[in-house]
Amino acid sequence: MNNSHSAKPHYQYVDCLRGYAVLMVIACHLAYEFPELPYRVKQLVTSGWFGVQLFFIASCLTLMMSWNAERNAKGEVSLRAFFLRRFFRIAPAYYAAGILYFVISPPPGGFDAMQALRTAVFINAWHPAWLTAPGSWNVVPGGWSISVEFTFYAVFPLFATLVTSLRSAVIALAASLVLGAVANLTVLGAFTPHYPAESISNFLFFWFPNQFSIFALGAVAYFMMKDAPRLMAFIERHSGLIATGAILSFCIVAFLPFGKYIGSQSLMPAGHAASLPLVVLVLALSRHKGVLVNRPAAAMGKVSFSAYLLHFMVLYIFGLFPDLLHTQATGIEAILAYAVGLVLTVVLTYLTSALSYYVIEQPGVQAGKRLIHQLRRPRPLPA
Repeated sequence: MNNSHSAKPHYQYVDCLRGYAVLMVIACHLAYEFPELPYRVKQLVTSGWFGVQLFFIASCLTLMMSWNAERNAKGEVSLRAFFLRRFFRIAPAYYAAGILYFVISPPPGGFDAMQALRTAVFINAWHPAWLTAPGSWNVVPGGWSISVEFTFYAVFPLFATLVTSLRSAVIALAASLVLGAVANLTVLGAFTPHYPAESISNFLFFWFPNQFSIFALGAVAYFMMKDAPRLMAFIERHSGLIATGAILSFCIVAFLPFGKYIGSQSLMPAGHAASLPLVVLVLALSRHKGVLVNRPAAAMGKVSFSAYLLHFMVLYIFGLFPDLLHTQATGIEAILAYAVGLVLTVVLTYLTSALSYYVIEQPGVQAGKRLIHQLRRPRPLPA
C-alpha cells in the first residue's frame, strides 16, 4: 500500500482487478471477429463481457476506500472536489475517444448533436432510443458503462453516507435488487409497444437500475475486508485456492442459462450470477501474495480506462485486414488464430493506452487537481 498526501490508499491488487477486467472485455470483443470459433470456446471467452461488472465492483470498492479515508483524515468530504475529480478523471479521454471514433467510423446517419450532447453529459444509457434501438449512434463503443458509472457517481455521496457497515451494505444490496426489478418491470411495459423486444432486453441489462446492485456488491466486499477479520484471515490463509475456485465458478457460469436483467424469467440475471464469483475473487486477491497479484496485470490496470476505450480501435484496424489474424479459420486453427490475435490485441491496446494515459488521462487529472486547489484557496479580503 502507498499513501498519498491526501491519505487515500492505493493497492496493487486493485490495479490487477482492473487489469483482469479489461483483459476479459478484450477477450470477449475479439471473439466476435472469429465467426467460426468453436461454439463452446466462444461461449467461454465471450463471458469476458462481465469484466464490466468486475469494473463496477472495483469502482465501488475504491470509492468507499477513498471516501472513508478522506472523511477519517479531514472529518468531512468535499462534494465539489469529489465530483470534479471524477469528471476530470473520465471526461478528457472519453471525449477524445468520441472524436476518434467519429473520424474512423462515422455514424451512417451523420452527426447527431443531441446524441453527442447526451453522451457528453453521460446520460446516453438512460433510454433505448439513445442506446439499443436500431440505428442508434453509440458515440463511444462501450459508452453505456461510462454512463452507468457516472450515474453511480451521482448517487454515491448519499450511498456512502447511508452505507456505513456490513449490515447496511447488505441491506443496500437487497434494496437495490428490489428497486432494479421494479424499475425494469415498469419500463418493460412502457417500452414494449415502441421498440423491438431485443432492443428492450439489451437496454434493461445495460441501464443503471439493473447494474446498481453490482456496485452494491463492491460495498459488501469493502466492509467484509474492514469488519470481518476472521473471515479475511481464513481467506488470506487460502487465497490461492479461493481465487482459483472463484475463477472456475465464473467459467461454469458461462455455460449456464440466465436472463439478462433483474425481473426476467430466469431466477438470476447473468451479470449477477457472474458477479458472485467475481466478488469472491476480489476478496481473495485483497489478501493474496501469490502469482495472481503481479506487475503485468497491475500495469494493464493502470491504463485500463484508456484500454477499455481504445481496444475497439485496435479491433477496428484488425478488421480492415481479416487475413492478418486469419479470422475465417475453423476448428483448432480458429482457436490458435484467436490466441495469437488476443496477444497482438492486448499488446497494441496496452501501447496505445499507455500513450493515452500519459498524454490525455494524467494531464486531465492534474487539471482537475489544480482547479480544486484554486477553488479551495481563500479569497483575499477587500482593502
